[in-house]
Amino acid sequence: MMNDFLTQFDTIDRTAIWLKPYADIHRTFAKDRWAGELADWLNVYFEQQKIMPMLHGTQMPLTFVNQDDLPHGTAYEQHIFHTANIPTRNNLHDWFGACVWSVFPKSKALLNQAHIREMAKGTNAHGRNRVRDAITIFDENGAILVVSDEQVGQALKHFDWQNALIAPRQSWCNPTTPKDSDKAQVFIFGHALLEQLITPRKPLCSHTWIVKVSDEFFGKSQADKLTDLDDILTKMLDEWLIDGATPRDLSPLPILGVPYFWDNGDVSFYQDDAVFRKGRRG
Repeated sequence: MMNDFLTQFDTIDRTAIWLKPYADIHRTFAKDRWAGELADWLNVYFEQQKIMPMLHGTQMPLTFVNQDDLPHGTAYEQHIFHTANIPTRNNLHDWFGACVWSVFPKSKALLNQAHIREMAKGTNAHGRNRVRDAITIFDENGAILVVSDEQVGQALKHFDWQNALIAPRQSWCNPTTPKDSDKAQVFIFGHALLEQLITPRKPLCSHTWIVKVSDEFFGKSQADKLTDLDDILTKMLDEWLIDGATPRDLSPLPILGVPYFWDNGDVSFYQDDAVFRKGRRG
């Protein structure tokens, strides 16, 4: 029921700093208070904003449809790829999925196409192969660490929290006051992670893909950053998935440890060994 979704939507803290990339879609829906199906509102919003997601490698536009459009027994990914329709429920999980489509449409479409490619291959005991596991984990729980200073990314890979999050804090982007001299910034990609962050908890951990950029990236507007990042991410993810991705390629990052995402300015925040662990590569 849409009234139930409106109640759920009101639980979102739209000022949360990690929602900055998705601020426009939240602000617009809060103003509209749409009473019909969420899928219908999304189609109107995407058209008004001139956001035109396409099936990867085609010029076929994607459309949001009600969940009832998904036939019983048909895989969600297959339905999207074969019909160009994205089944959408009136709930927060699918809301955040649509938010990510609004900002990273090329990357989302690439992941859908990669699912289809991998479905023709062998599967594990859970009905998926290793690459599909990696796709799902990133799609649901992924974050993107953008760095011009490779040392920050390398430190994260090695669970070196001191040199990833603490010592270079002044080089991290505060999304409310970005600087041209910034060298690191995190963007949340996983829609399940965004949903979990409605109730922030220190142990929440993302699976993070590291993207190296030039210093000029951080001097751009947020809109230009996101457009460029979608292009870069699409290419990098495609190469990763073709080469045989595994979930272990994604670096764990306690998401509330990202500088400025939470009240984490005191070094004591990072001294919780149950959250900031030594890790498998430590």
